[in-house]
Amino acid sequence: MSDKLRDQYEAYPYPARDPKDEARRLIVGSPSNLAELNHYLFAGRRDFTRPFRALVAGGGTGDAAIMLAQQLAKQSGGGQDEAGQNEVGQVVYLDLSQASRGIAQARAAARGLTNITFKNGSLLDLPHMGEVPFDYIDCCGVLHHLEDPLAGLKALKTVLSETGGMGLMVYAPLGRQGVYETQEMLRQLYPDAPLVDKVTTARRLLEALPESNWLRRNPFVGDHRRSDAELVDLLLHSRDRAYSVGE
Repeated sequence: MSDKLRDQYEAYPYPARDPKDEARRLIVGSPSNLAELNHYLFAGRRDFTRPFRALVAGGGTGDAAIMLAQQLAKQSGGGQDEAGQNEVGQVVYLDLSQASRGIAQARAAARGLTNITFKNGSLLDLPHMGEVPFDYIDCCGVLHHLEDPLAGLKALKTVLSETGGMGLMVYAPLGRQGVYETQEMLRQLYPDAPLVDKVTTARRLLEALPESNWLRRNPFVGDHRRSDAELVDLLLHSRDRAYSVGE
């Protein structure tokens, strides 16, 4: 399964990002805004001018890693760690995809960020990677794509500091009404076609959906209209499950 995931994100790095856009905006989201994680995990008491290590597990094209690194660099004022190197706030980026990593690295270079360490690999390998425990772990939109999400969560826990915390996001079924029905339709139509052909077919079929279709009527789901990478991640993903609140 890791090979399928890797191949998907090598062909369609997600989300679609252009490093040149870093000159005009910083993408700020949840759950890794410093003010947000300080409030929920550290009761507002965390001093980010002190050494702080963050892991972005499943970094994609870099949104969370760039946001964290930029905010930490600003907090530290370009300060150095105890060894006199780099900023006090450090981010480790981890992802299966070389293509996604390349985009994330280009975005970091465009901002002049030097406090990100880029690594390729699976988060399931974290217990054996020799990492020093992290003060914070971001794992956004990743666990629900694993064959065994609980194993992924346990792997993250092995590299979490005793006083640290995590920011997690997994899919829910209700806000994605129409997504899973469309996924199933596309799987039944062309189960063995190459991914690039599935994208072409999906585009054609989506244009033909009636106005009454659940996906078309869902006001919260529109990523697939922006790029092929978003379409693949939303509707053609090789593994995608949702969780109720109780689950």
